[in-house]
Amino acid sequence: MAERVRIGLAGCGSVAQRGLIPHLAQPDITDQIEFRAVMDIVPGRAKATAAKYGLPLWFEDYDQMLAEGDLDMVVLATPIGLHYGQGMKAIAAGKHVHFNKTMTTTRAEADDIIAAARQKGVKLVASPGEMQCRLFQDARDLLMEQRIIGKIYYALFGGGMLHEYEAFRQPDDVISNVNPLWYYQKPGGGPMYDGVVYRLHTVTGILGPVKRVTGFSGIGVTERRFKGEVVQADMD
Repeated sequence: MAERVRIGLAGCGSVAQRGLIPHLAQPDITDQIEFRAVMDIVPGRAKATAAKYGLPLWFEDYDQMLAEGDLDMVVLATPIGLHYGQGMKAIAAGKHVHFNKTMTTTRAEADDIIAAARQKGVKLVASPGEMQCRLFQDARDLLMEQRIIGKIYYALFGGGMLHEYEAFRQPDDVISNVNPLWYYQKPGGGPMYDGVVYRLHTVTGILGPVKRVTGFSGIGVTERRFKGEVVQADMD
């Protein structure tokens, strides 16, 4: 049997609790990975998560997890504005890295990470992986190879997210009470990094890369609230 990949996850928030951690803890992948550790800066959250999933290690400090976790790979499920610094630290420590969306907030940061990983000889994976979905692969074949509707001149996509109202976040236990207000603030908040990246990945994956981009934006809801806390939105 091939040696298992030892994985640690940073950020035990909503995305991790609803998707990443349950997937990493599935029994049918234990021959391929060893899910060893979780980390979160919120007191008690990593400890509670490790207990829930039977993980041997938990941390409240990212650097400590890198140093003491005995890991081959790090999964970053932290706020997007933290990805660059945390990713570069993981690469410097010789760890493979999976970035949850979005990988970074700028192209320059992404270029730095790719160059550092290449120099260090570690692998990178960045979400979203929309074109891994068979549905979208079939759509690309039908639209671009078989041309079943002829030449395509434009495509529309849309979406909306109101994280402060998600049912998962409403309980007051340490695992579920995940404050989403960072989504609406710099760095790393806003719909471009949060939701639009899925649609852009899908439409370019199906129709091909873009040649020219224009856009406009604005802040429609200037104030966001979560369990009595109020912030001013500074990201469109």
